[in-house]
Amino acid sequence: MNVVTDLGERRRKKQWKFERSMLRTLSIDDMRKDVHDQFFHNLVGQSVGKLYLIDYCLDIGIDAYLLGSEYGRFGYFGESQERVQERCKEELETYIGQTTSQFSSWFSLTEEEERIQWEKSRVFILRWWNKGFQEGEKKFRLRLH
Repeated sequence: MNVVTDLGERRRKKQWKFERSMLRTLSIDDMRKDVHDQFFHNLVGQSVGKLYLIDYCLDIGIDAYLLGSEYGRFGYFGESQERVQERCKEELETYIGQTTSQFSSWFSLTEEEERIQWEKSRVFILRWWNKGFQEGEKKFRLRLH
């Protein structure tokens, strides 16, 4: 009996399995605290916009973490973290731009405030990309992928 396997489906399943294993190492509480410290440390109270933006930042942080973990294999094979980060620069810039746009649309930021928000977003995204990269590299080093 011959079994025909769809290679694309097999890759997707392997990717999902890897992402699930990476998400087990991620602390959402730590990320939530980081979101609050990075973006909302001077805002008081709960509003619909703030709750939405917290969830949005968590989603983007998780995406950055998973992207970094996926690129961790290049670190395992000897490439520097900075060089690997250049490989996915476009995706990271997209995440940073989207996060800045979300804050701009909710809070009607001035040009200066938008520049500050862009920098905060960049720091947040890169921090979680780096954490994902390190965890992914460790997983490949330990051959847990």
